[in-house]
Amino acid sequence: MATLHYTEAGQGDPLLLLHSGGMSGAEWTPQVALFARQFRVIIPDHLGHGRSPMVAETLTIADLGRAALELLDELGLPQTSLVGSSLGGAVALWLTVHHPDRVNKLVLYRVGYRKDAASHAGTRSMADPAYWRGVGMHRWLSDIHQPQGGPDAWQTVIRRVSEALDPETTDHAHDLETLRRIDQPTLLIVGDRDPVAPLEQILEMFRIMPNAGLWVMPCATHVTASNTWRAESFAVEVTRFLQRRKQQS
Repeated sequence: MATLHYTEAGQGDPLLLLHSGGMSGAEWTPQVALFARQFRVIIPDHLGHGRSPMVAETLTIADLGRAALELLDELGLPQTSLVGSSLGGAVALWLTVHHPDRVNKLVLYRVGYRKDAASHAGTRSMADPAYWRGVGMHRWLSDIHQPQGGPDAWQTVIRRVSEALDPETTDHAHDLETLRRIDQPTLLIVGDRDPVAPLEQILEMFRIMPNAGLWVMPCATHVTASNTWRAESFAVEVTRFLQRRKQQS
C-alpha cells in the first residue's frame, strides 16, 4: 500500500481526522488550530485524493482503512481517537469494527452504517460535476486534486467515491449487532435535514451502540460543512467529548 500524504499539528494524545469523499485533508483547515491546542492532530489525504496516490482503478472502504492503519504504524501510534466526516466516517467505522484495539474514541460526522437506494441517491447526485459547479466548489476541488492528474481530475475523484459507496457493491455496511459490540465512547453528529446520512438511521445507531452520544445539528444538510460558521462550535464540542473520561460501567 502506498504511503498517504498527511500533515500534522499540535502535541498531546493523537487525533486522526479523516475527511469526506471528494475532498482532502484541507477540509479540516478551519479546525486544525482549534484541535491542535489539545491534541497531536494528524490529517491525511485518503488514497486517490489530494496528494495521496491512487493505487487501483477503484476505491474500497477497506483499502482506505488499511492505508490509514499503515499510516498509524508508520507514525508508531498503537492507538488514536478518530474523527471521520462522511466517507471518512465510513473509514473510521471500518477501523473500529476491524481493529478495535487501535481506536480510543470515535466521532462519526454525517455517516450512517449502511447504504440503501434512497440514501445513495444523494451520494450519486454529488458525483455529478454540475452539482459542485452549482455550489461554487469546483475550482477548489480542481486545485486540491491537481496531483491526481490535472485540473479535471476532481471529476474522476468524485465518481470513484460514489462507486465506493454504491449499495450494490459497498464493503462498509454493518448490521446493528456489529454496532452493538462497539464499546468505544462514540459521538454521532448529523444534520437534521441530511438525505445522505438520514437522521432515522443515526438514531438507530444511537440506540444500539452502548457508549454513544448524539448531536443533531439544526437546519443542516449533508453539505453543511464544518468549515462554515459551525467550525468553532464543532471543534469545541468534539474536544469536550474527546476529553471526557469514559463512563464507568
